Amino acid sequence: MIVSALICGVACDKDNAGSELQSAEELYQKLETAYQVSSTDGLEKFFKEWNVSVTSNTSIKKDNVTEVINEIYKDFYKPLDLTSLGDWEWGNSLNSNSKYVAVQNRIDFAILDEELFDIYFYQGIYESIKFDSICDFRPPLTLAKGVVLYLTPEYQKALNMFLGTQSRDENGVLTPSMPKEDSDKRYAFIRSFIPILHGHWGGYWHIATHPEIMLLFVDTNHGAAKILFRVGYQGGEATLKKKSNGWYIEESQATWIE
Repeated sequence: MIVSALICGVACDKDNAGSELQSAEELYQKLETAYQVSSTDGLEKFFKEWNVSVTSNTSIKKDNVTEVINEIYKDFYKPLDLTSLGDWEWGNSLNSNSKYVAVQNRIDFAILDEELFDIYFYQGIYESIKFDSICDFRPPLTLAKGVVLYLTPEYQKALNMFLGTQSRDENGVLTPSMPKEDSDKRYAFIRSFIPILHGHWGGYWHIATHPEIMLLFVDTNHGAAKILFRVGYQGGEATLKKKSNGWYIEESQATWIE
């Protein structure tokens, strides 16, 4: 059972996180073996082992910023109630009919005055903001214990290997790693376990279960927060305020679509 966490600069070395686990190749082989014999029991075992072996990192001492971000995420992350965060093209069905949800492995954030939340993108403001990251992000959640999967680089890579992706050759041409028909069959094989989403532009996958936080701003007094996030092929913004019993979402709405 791994119990580590890391706050670092934006360029996190993801290969350091979760290194105690099996390699991506070993995990991929388990998926491949189950797929080749059409074994849902083998697939069930794979995800149960993941759920049990990679847990939240509550047993280590964390700095105050990490604690605040963990609390914000816990009260914001509603993968089974997406319409509480805005109006989405799939409503609440994006993550439906799957046994697990997969929590993103990294959070990029900045601490700044609340009045700058809405002007972060202005010329001269964005460039001056210092962004940090939490890598190997595994916050405790109020979701049922048996449904949460914490992504690690190894599991992320193994799933991409199994599903197939595209990469550019030396001439810049996109080349799929496997035929689309095979990739579609593999996706159908695991979709009842985890709500992975095809990338909108093809050739890649959204492994983390949405809503996925893209950027998080926390007020210097740790009393307010703003979240830029993705749901499917759309994005949204949410503002949160701290109360005595936790964080509450003051406003959340969809703001863009691919």
